[in-house]
Amino acid sequence: MKNINPGLTSQIREGFGQMLQIWVREFRLIFSDVGVMILIFAVPLIYPVLYSFIYYPEVVRDLPVAVVDLSNSHDSRKFIRDLNATPELNVLCQPNSMEEAITLFKKRKIRGIVQIPETFSNDIALKKQTTISAYADMEFFLYYKALVTGVSFVTLETGYQIQVRNLIQEGMTGQQAETIAEPLRLVDNPMANPSGGFASYGIPAALILIIQQTLIIAIGIMAGTARERHASGNLVHPNRKRMGTLRLVSGKAAAYFTIYALLCVYMLGLIPKWFGYARLADFVELMALITPFLLSGIFFGMTLSAIFKSRESSMMLYLFSSIPLLFLSGIIWPLSNFNPLWLMVREIFPSSNAMFGYIKMNSLGASIFETRKEIMSLWIQTGVYFLTACLVCGYQAHIPKVLRNNTAQ
Repeated sequence: MKNINPGLTSQIREGFGQMLQIWVREFRLIFSDVGVMILIFAVPLIYPVLYSFIYYPEVVRDLPVAVVDLSNSHDSRKFIRDLNATPELNVLCQPNSMEEAITLFKKRKIRGIVQIPETFSNDIALKKQTTISAYADMEFFLYYKALVTGVSFVTLETGYQIQVRNLIQEGMTGQQAETIAEPLRLVDNPMANPSGGFASYGIPAALILIIQQTLIIAIGIMAGTARERHASGNLVHPNRKRMGTLRLVSGKAAAYFTIYALLCVYMLGLIPKWFGYARLADFVELMALITPFLLSGIFFGMTLSAIFKSRESSMMLYLFSSIPLLFLSGIIWPLSNFNPLWLMVREIFPSSNAMFGYIKMNSLGASIFETRKEIMSLWIQTGVYFLTACLVCGYQAHIPKVLRNNTAQ
């Protein structure tokens, strides 16, 4: 301990003190900017609740459909009753023709049409295959899912009952007939999304994207404000002694990390609890994933701040990048079908691995070891973007003349 250089100790103490000053100063700038306050607090606090209420109760029930019964027989009427008994469908009316049903569909009184052929009952009696036609509304994918699910279930169940009845008529016992009609019974046990709901599927990924996008935009707005505040259009003050690069980057990052760590508790902890989304990951597992995600997102935003010339510039990034980033995450389209080029592009953005890792942890119950690829990728991004953020801030501090010339041009 006696060999420790007093000057080094003093420099370390001074460095931490200045980093703390930058931290506090960044807090003051954030809380004095109404636009940034709305972006950081209002959007993360309101959007998750709003989205969850919009998609509640997650699945489409009692979809209004019309059944065109051209058979008008005992078998077809039973089929219609079975359709109406499913939770997905509500047989609202039974038009006499397809033309009448199409007119109701165009008026948006119904969202699907089921047609029973004229030969329905005769085909069953003659042990011939018959056809049920289902016309789904593709305007909204959940309408299509509800119609196809309901009609498919009733069709399969009706076919099973017909086959059992025919086998019994041939002299088999009820148990033998049931075994032959259904030698393999499928037991459906959904794990990641037990309700089969849209919100449980989409909201968790959207939460991660909201965190990244609002974080980057907030940093961009602050950078644009700094440029507008300085006459030279410089991002940081050129006085190197007053604001060192490492202290500047660390202090700013600490301010944003503190705020968004608390927001993550609300968005990734309370929102899933309140709305019944999957919550299989514990606090330690989420911290292992979210910590590098926040750090990489902060440093990524500080790196991009070099291109934001005004407060409004970062908003354009939000408009053009949000939907592509959602597709690049691998949640909507499987990564196995991605072109190698797009697999490299997705590694640029912290949200890609964070969304994929969050779904694996929170919905599928994956452990830290099973999510190590995403966690390691986020830590690599943290290191890379920390270096680029330091380069950006160092460049701004050392070459103000170049920046002034570029601004003048």
